[in-house]
Amino acid sequence: MRELTELPAWERLLKRIVWAQFGDIRGKNILDFGSGEGVTASHFAENNNVVAIEPSEDMLINRWEDFEYRQIQGDVTKLSAFEDNTFDMIICHNVLEYIEDKKSILDELYRVLKPQGVLSIVKHNRAGRVMQMAVLLDELEKANDLLDGKNSTASKFGAIRYYEDEMISKWTPGLKHKDCFGIRTFWDLQQNQEKHNSEEWQSRMMQLEMRVSQMDEFRQIAFFHHLFFIKEV
Repeated sequence: MRELTELPAWERLLKRIVWAQFGDIRGKNILDFGSGEGVTASHFAENNNVVAIEPSEDMLINRWEDFEYRQIQGDVTKLSAFEDNTFDMIICHNVLEYIEDKKSILDELYRVLKPQGVLSIVKHNRAGRVMQMAVLLDELEKANDLLDGKNSTASKFGAIRYYEDEMISKWTPGLKHKDCFGIRTFWDLQQNQEKHNSEEWQSRMMQLEMRVSQMDEFRQIAFFHHLFFIKEV
């Protein structure tokens, strides 16, 4: 059994916060689209039937599989093998920022999602990234670029094409926005990195993050937003 402590401290906390925001999910047919190394797919596979799709072969070399799930290597075209209304829940975390044609992806996810099914999207929040650049990284020029509406870059995945939360329902009107949670409101502003690997500190920070995750003034500056949508027919 692999342990979350294998992950970098920031990723460990992010996963824990996201999973807590789901609540207890059991007995569902779940699609993890853009599953990466399979950490989340493996987590939910303990109590659910999970299909994971990931385009990068490199990401799958050491994928997590503590619990059995179906892994597919490929892109959105692989969804053509699934009938309409297949999944109770779809997970799409940190994916759409790296795709030009977001609408076509969302339309296909909508197609395979069951009526009243849930789509979970984790995305970068521009205001939080401005805070990161200005306060944590002292990249004032990049902070100004983000305020001007420009994109930024991730070391692993290239250009981050920011989009606003409300665009999801505009691109695919059948997806009704249900909830928005903030993620990593305080983490990157906390400078004492020696504490970050401490499980006791992570637990306390997670409690604080969860407490403010739906307070609007904190949610606005969180580094990520976790959005939930319901499929309306």
